[in-house]
Amino acid sequence: MSKKEYKNLEEVREMIEACYRCGDCRIAYRPAVGRYLVCPVRENIPGKWEPYFARGKIMLANGLLKNEIKPSQELADIVFQCMTCGSCQTICNQSYHPSLKHPLAQIMDHPRIWEALRAELVERGFSIQRHSEILEYCKEHHNPYFEKHKDRTQWIPTEKTYPDEAEYLLFMGCTEPYRIPEILQKTIKILDAANVDYTISNDEWCCGSVALRTGDRSLAEDLAKHNLEVFKKSKAKKIITHCAGCYRTLKIDYKELFPDFDFKVIHITELIQELIEKGKLELKKDIDKVVTYHDPCHLGRHVGIYEAPRDVINNIHGLTFKEMKRIKENSWCCGAGGGVKSSNPNLAVEIAVDRIEEALETEADCLVTACPFCIRNLKDAYGKLKTEKLEVLDILDLVIESMEIE
Repeated sequence: MSKKEYKNLEEVREMIEACYRCGDCRIAYRPAVGRYLVCPVRENIPGKWEPYFARGKIMLANGLLKNEIKPSQELADIVFQCMTCGSCQTICNQSYHPSLKHPLAQIMDHPRIWEALRAELVERGFSIQRHSEILEYCKEHHNPYFEKHKDRTQWIPTEKTYPDEAEYLLFMGCTEPYRIPEILQKTIKILDAANVDYTISNDEWCCGSVALRTGDRSLAEDLAKHNLEVFKKSKAKKIITHCAGCYRTLKIDYKELFPDFDFKVIHITELIQELIEKGKLELKKDIDKVVTYHDPCHLGRHVGIYEAPRDVINNIHGLTFKEMKRIKENSWCCGAGGGVKSSNPNLAVEIAVDRIEEALETEADCLVTACPFCIRNLKDAYGKLKTEKLEVLDILDLVIESMEIE
């Protein structure tokens, strides 16, 4: 097989060859957290073998490019045990050696390498069966949850109607309408209370994140093309989303797929904080609770949204905010992303247990986050621990309570 046949890996060859195998993506030291275990998968896989963290996976990708190894199902089974959380990326960018001609901080994008590697395997028929089933359904019904497309807007109150055009378009995603509709219901209550000019389309499809993360770039592009037409039809210039996965996909991946993509993508916490600052949203009620916050990987490490959720929390009267040990770019992944929740749910929950235990160390009453996927997996882990010491909440739960609206 000629190296030119690995077109996805060729796109990231410079990154693959730049890695000098230092091993900081396994264990590092940072003054803020001390000795730092970097990869959640490595720490929860028996044996902690090399291929399960970044250095090993880059060596595998390099082996393919050099024709030293061949694509196989065994390779796929290893490569897909990764949430593409980006923790390795953060550590690598903090650790590059200044003598390098191209500092790693400027060229390395680990999640992009993992996605390219997965795309090569999927294109050759080596995938995870559960992922294949999900993607096949998504092609026909435009969601990964085996639900009917027409039910995407079933959560909207029957008395609500939305205009064809508006300043903002609320992008629902898939997890919330099909699995946690109460988050969307709270979202529209907040937008309505602040008199935001927004609309919702009943013809949006999955953003494509699930396809991109699990190696089907063609499907991701088809989904994105459809959504782009939906966006244009709405005449909106700003897209609101709550889902961190959708946010990253719309903010970063759509721009790469369509260089002329000129919509402003806003996470709901960014908009809420803006509305508070402008006096359009009033948080009235004191909430006497101690809370800690979990940074979703797609919102934090992937896009850099750290302060908006914290600002919202700090604007709620009565709350005491206590940070966990690992926060922001060093935050520990919830374990659900990158297809791991669907292909290896036990691994996903074990990783989330680590995060729940870290939250418990703060003695907080509530673990708050801003991503539906994180919410679901953290709640699964919380259930496994069988502790009544911690409540897992979405940040909108606190906002709605403080607004004193039903």
